[in-house]
Amino acid sequence: MKTSKSITRAFCVELQQELSIVAARREYFSQESPRARFSFLCSTEACRAQGVKITGVRYDVKPQDHPTFVAAHFRANPNYEHHADCEWVDEVDAAEDTPAVQETESETALRKAKRKLDDYIDVFDPALKERVKSQSTPAEADKAPDQKPTHEKPASDAPKNKQPTQTRTNNLERLVDSFRQAQAQLTKEEFALLPLRIPGQGEVSLRSYFRHIKFAQLGDERRVLYGGGLVERYGTGFKFKFFDRLQGKLVTLYVSPAQMQAYRSSRYISELLSHADEVRFFTVFALGTLQASPSGKSVSVEIEDLRHLAIVLGPTKTPESVEPL
Repeated sequence: MKTSKSITRAFCVELQQELSIVAARREYFSQESPRARFSFLCSTEACRAQGVKITGVRYDVKPQDHPTFVAAHFRANPNYEHHADCEWVDEVDAAEDTPAVQETESETALRKAKRKLDDYIDVFDPALKERVKSQSTPAEADKAPDQKPTHEKPASDAPKNKQPTQTRTNNLERLVDSFRQAQAQLTKEEFALLPLRIPGQGEVSLRSYFRHIKFAQLGDERRVLYGGGLVERYGTGFKFKFFDRLQGKLVTLYVSPAQMQAYRSSRYISELLSHADEVRFFTVFALGTLQASPSGKSVSVEIEDLRHLAIVLGPTKTPESVEPL
C-alpha cells in the first residue's frame, strides 16, 4: 500500500535506530569527514521486514535561512509498497478535503494547515530526562530520542483505519524546524491556528511559544527566545551577540569550552559555527531565561543544557561589488 501520511520517523540502517529527520541531520554532521549518507527503512516492523525503503531529503543540508525554504523531511520511496498495518498508511485518503463527521469549520482549517507541514509537533516536552547509566551508554543516553506518536490501540474488531495520533518530542531543533516551515509556508491565518501543548503549562499557540529577543522579558522561562546575531569563538566555546537590544542593553548567550566538551553533539554545533565567515549572521533559538549582568549593562540568555539550543545559518554573504575604475 501507498503511504497517506507525512512520514516523521524512519529506521536508520547504519545507526540501527529510529530517527526523526532532525536527529538524522545532527548525526550526519556529527560524522568525521568524509561524511556518508544514511540508508533508511520504514519505522513499522512489518514493512522493515520486507525491506521497504524510505528516502531522507535534505538532512545532509545544514539548517539555513533561504528565500525558498524547503524543510528536511522523509519521503516514501515510490518503488516500495507498505504493509497494510504500516503507521503511515490510512484507509482514509489524507488528501481528501471532505470534513470529518461533526468537525467544526475551525477544526477543518486546522487539519488542512497541519497537512501542509512535513513534521507537525503536537506536544513539546522541554524537560530533560535524567540519564540512567545502567540502561544505556553515555553516548546513547545523550541522544534523547523523540517519542513515537501516541494513540490508543483499537480493539481487534474495530475498523482498520488508523486512529488519530499526536506527535510528541523533547527535541528543540525538531520543534524549531516545524516552526520555521510553518512560518515560511502557511498564511498568517493558518499559522495562528496551530496549537502546541507543553506539559505543565497547558496549550499555547505555536506562534506565541517563540518570542523574538527584542520582545523578551527578564525571568521569562516559558518561551523559546530567538534572534539573529554574530558569534565570537573562545576556543571550542563561543559567545553569541544578538543584533537586537533589550531595553537598550546588549544581549548575549555564552557557551563555555567545558560545556562543548561535555556535549555529545558538539561536533555538529562546531560545524555550523565554522561557517561564520561565509554567512551574514546566525539565528539562535534558545529555551532559557534572561538574566541581567551584575553591572546591569547587559543581559545574558542562560540555558540549562545545549539540547536547549538550536542554530540556523543566515544567508550566504555576497561578493562585494567592485567600483569601476
